[in-house]
Amino acid sequence: MQHLFLTCIATGDHPHLMTGCTMNGSLLLAVERTENLVRRGSHPRLSVILIVEGSPSYTMRALESIQNQDLYDLQIVVVCRGVVAGVRHSLEVAADRDIHIDLIDVEDPVPGACLRAGFAASRGSQIIAMNANEWFAPQSLSQMVESSCDASADIVFPSVSLDRYDVHRERHSRVLDATSVSEDEDRAACLTQLVSCGLIRQTSGVLYDRALFEACLAHGDAFRTVSFLTFALSRAKRVSGCGRARFHAVAPSITETFDPTMFARLSDDIGALDRLADSLAVAGGGDQLKLVCQRYYYAGLVACIENLCLSPHGVSSIERSARLHDMLEAQRTRQMVAALKGNHRGLGLLYGSIASANYAMCVVYASGGFFQSFGRPDCLVA
Repeated sequence: MQHLFLTCIATGDHPHLMTGCTMNGSLLLAVERTENLVRRGSHPRLSVILIVEGSPSYTMRALESIQNQDLYDLQIVVVCRGVVAGVRHSLEVAADRDIHIDLIDVEDPVPGACLRAGFAASRGSQIIAMNANEWFAPQSLSQMVESSCDASADIVFPSVSLDRYDVHRERHSRVLDATSVSEDEDRAACLTQLVSCGLIRQTSGVLYDRALFEACLAHGDAFRTVSFLTFALSRAKRVSGCGRARFHAVAPSITETFDPTMFARLSDDIGALDRLADSLAVAGGGDQLKLVCQRYYYAGLVACIENLCLSPHGVSSIERSARLHDMLEAQRTRQMVAALKGNHRGLGLLYGSIASANYAMCVVYASGGFFQSFGRPDCLVA
């Protein structure tokens, strides 16, 4: 019987839940101690860091999507900061029942503190980080681990479903397909694929080699930025995509509230992307990458203009004009206009207004429902 109990522990099952098994107090204590040794001493293949802050309504969906994967060699690090009592209790119950879960609390309000604490508590040779409003489709983790082995990759991208919910709580999704992401050719071609399909903005839900993830944290870029990913790509030995794996994230909304930092973040993102593209060009990268980066900046600029003009309770007309002036006259904007002058097919009529720095027409196109009536430019769909 004692051997049976130890066998159950080794496989991760709880022996006291088995039919016909009974334990006295001392044996139960021994089982709990053994479980703790397994929990603390093992080195799983993959650690998933789940960050929970405030009172997210979908926390258990995120956690259960990880628990229900078919990958057993797994650690789940749940990091809580300012979590309401009800959600915290549910997480405690889950941690008590599942030996894979480590539950930790963070009080440090500094941005990135939760991720760093989660990484410090992780033991896996590979790392995935995600928030409580995100979740994985079944079998995704095992497929990503398999892809990392097959391709000897230290970064693996899943396909990403950007989800939004209407007033009837029906889900509408746009998928960023990772199937085409590979390094069969070269790193410049791989980066071109990532930018083209929209995955260059995706850091959450991505599988990283542990040493690479640690280097990215040490470098200091915020996690959910293009800068974080471009640094990772500059250090990665090999990158792969796993089209079969599906990671669900919340689709960003650019018109719900005005974001005064949006253009500054775009400038930071394109700066990081340009630096990586330039280094790859020196190593023999093609012109296609630079063209894709220009279109990426254009798409981001259009989003900034929409956010400025369409957000309710936004800014005064004077401030709007001043912000538009700064966007359209920015050195990077003029560089983009010059680069796309002979290759702006599919960019829509707004390109002409941006090229001529016509503030009034930019407002007309953005505020007048132009995109709703005529469709979005091709480069904004991906």
